[in-house]
Amino acid sequence: MIQIMSDVPVSENKDRVEQVTNSDTKNIAVVQCEGFRCLAYREGDAWRDFQTGKELPEVKTVIFTFSV
Repeated sequence: MIQIMSDVPVSENKDRVEQVTNSDTKNIAVVQCEGFRCLAYREGDAWRDFQTGKELPEVKTVIFTFSV
């Protein structure tokens, strides 16, 4: 099963979402992993899911980037 963004509960990790949105500038990307795409950001050498903050498995491709 491939999850889409609407399948993941928004309220699952409110603290992490708040921490990401309170930073001055965050570089965000739409990334392709095996079987899914999602919004992500870089933290050191790791890609993390924008909504949950969990480290992503191998990122195959960066589809699009932007800053918020």
